[in-house]
Amino acid sequence: MAGRSADVAVDGYLRRHGVLRVIDVCRRAKCTLLRVPTASARVAVGSVDVARATVITVGIGETLIQLGLTPVVAVIPGLATALGVGAADAAWVLTVFILALAGTLLVCGRLGDLIGHRRMFGGGTIVYAFGAILGGLSTGLEMLLVARGLQGVGAAMVSGNNLAILTAAVPIPQQGRAIAVVATTSLVFAVAGAGFGTLVLAVGGWPLLFLAPAPLALWAAWRSRDLPDAEPRDRGGVDWLGAALLAITITVLAVALNHPHGTTTTSAMPIFHVALPVIAMITALLFVLLERRLREPLMDWRQLRHRGFAAAIGVNSVLHLTMMATMYLGPVLVVRGLGRSTTAGGMLMVVVQISAIGTAFLGGWLYDRTRAPWLRPAAAGILTAGFVLWAFSGIAGSYTAMLAVGLFTGLGTGVLLAVNNTVIMGSLPDDFRGVASGMLETTRHFAHAFGVTIPTAILSLVVAGLAGAGGNEVALRWGFFWSCLGMAAFAGLGIVLALVPDRRG
Repeated sequence: MAGRSADVAVDGYLRRHGVLRVIDVCRRAKCTLLRVPTASARVAVGSVDVARATVITVGIGETLIQLGLTPVVAVIPGLATALGVGAADAAWVLTVFILALAGTLLVCGRLGDLIGHRRMFGGGTIVYAFGAILGGLSTGLEMLLVARGLQGVGAAMVSGNNLAILTAAVPIPQQGRAIAVVATTSLVFAVAGAGFGTLVLAVGGWPLLFLAPAPLALWAAWRSRDLPDAEPRDRGGVDWLGAALLAITITVLAVALNHPHGTTTTSAMPIFHVALPVIAMITALLFVLLERRLREPLMDWRQLRHRGFAAAIGVNSVLHLTMMATMYLGPVLVVRGLGRSTTAGGMLMVVVQISAIGTAFLGGWLYDRTRAPWLRPAAAGILTAGFVLWAFSGIAGSYTAMLAVGLFTGLGTGVLLAVNNTVIMGSLPDDFRGVASGMLETTRHFAHAFGVTIPTAILSLVVAGLAGAGGNEVALRWGFFWSCLGMAAFAGLGIVLALVPDRRG
């Protein structure tokens, strides 16, 4: 009763001052979740449920990104056969999308600060749709790679601005739940995407893999007309040279880590193990030096002086690195190390993702109600323990134990995803929402790119070292063991970073 009276008093004050209009998005629970500015651009007062519409539209944008990723991850071998190319070549269909997405996210977030996040989001959905249609109409791998690069840029325009739009529409006390809804949407389509990709290839229609998201992208473009947005601010230009150096760094590192270890000749190894990493280090150093000298840098290093924001960005990197490692390592062990079917490997991933889906909203709800600083380190601790338990489950060869640990690990993933995203978007001033959103999504997809290559490198080294010692399955189990311990070390770093308090904590 006291809480209800307080709500009434606050709402009356806000209405008298014309600041907020209250909307109820959970009538059955009799609670008030979302409040939005009455001055939101292009939206007449009382004509649209702005906050709910914003959550839906941003959720569609996140769905588009997942539909560009997970269906392709699940079907790379089959896609290679359909295109008549090798699996290594087909993998670039995924890699090009990720590189275009990660390499342009910061500049897209920056452009959102300058010309408006709504404009960038709407334009991104159109670019994405064009790339998807071009991909579906491709007649060969080269044309498909161009289309996927274009689709990745469109995804960056969406991803670099979606959370900035969301936090502009939803006040701080309800942002955790709103972001959790979007995070849950992402996790749901991460599960559905793999099944969709498998189904499409089963009926022999690989172009549908790329054509299917186009109508959804066009629908998002139409809905973006009513998105709320702050007035664009003239705060300088865009550091295009810095953007190019960042893109080169990410691309060169990806090529160095993604080369085929089994078929690369000895004479070519120095190129991948020495030359390309040195080039990446040089371009990264040039990027940092350039950015620190500019008055309006692409990556605002001043914001990284906020210890809470910088630490939360680090947690985000750890989270998505370990998430992608889970999606890769689990099925590899189940199919190749335990001799089970690909369906069993897929079921393991479904279990992990369902657990994460079920706990993402819980994490956002708890953080909205308590602002408890222990939520993030506790969730990162669950991830750390989960990888250690997975390592020993793999050595024991117990599929049942891996399923149980997968449920446990998903708990940490879901809570950490919702809470840490909320911390990131609330750690900087409102004028830098685009910077926060762009850095969040850049580190997310950069971590995705290396969430496969790092455990793969560990796995390959261990398997090669144990070749002939007990058979390939035994060697692979030990490779899985050390890969999981490596990921546990990363998750442990996440615990340390999560202990750094955020600005609003």
